[in-house]
Amino acid sequence: MKRLLLTSFLAFTCIVLHAQDQKWSVEANYPFVANSNMQNDFNGVVDLGIKYRFANLGPVILGAGFNAAYLKNFDKFTYGSASGQDLVSDYKAKQFLLQPKLFAELPIPGLSALRPQIGIGYSFSIVDIYYDNGDQFFSDNTNTEGGLNLNLGLSYDISQRFFVQVQYDYINLNLEGESEINGQTSTYDFKEKTGFLKAGVGFRF
Repeated sequence: MKRLLLTSFLAFTCIVLHAQDQKWSVEANYPFVANSNMQNDFNGVVDLGIKYRFANLGPVILGAGFNAAYLKNFDKFTYGSASGQDLVSDYKAKQFLLQPKLFAELPIPGLSALRPQIGIGYSFSIVDIYYDNGDQFFSDNTNTEGGLNLNLGLSYDISQRFFVQVQYDYINLNLEGESEINGQTSTYDFKEKTGFLKAGVGFRF
């Protein structure tokens, strides 16, 4: 079994190292919110992505990609209440973004290391919020929303396979659903416009 796994790994490594078309790429980015009207201030943790280039139309390369990002905002502090007793407030907000998209790379003549990119897709946003003020206010909700995603990016090849990149994602989410606070349910319906800036590294194979 070990010999089979070793042989498979070596075969895969040889295929990757000798592949010339480099249709696939994987990437790891750091995401952070550039501008937003969100009620929750999220901090970036990680964004992982994979791309496949399926058509070369002269000066334009077309492909499909998928990114998954994780952002969070945790806060816990002690404060004094009106009764004079110290209370602990606990706030935990997590956001997961799932982003399938189609994209086009536009190589620059004479500057082959630079690769501008434009893309369009859809973002699924999963937000989980837990809040307990230690007194009489409690909320624990998970909501899944979605909306249009526009992407602009620029990568720079530091070698034949490795590259660095920056990307900007504009997301227009349609938020509609219910939330529960202290056992009482309320409805909401509004739009949320968010901009994410991502910077990271990648590998082509």
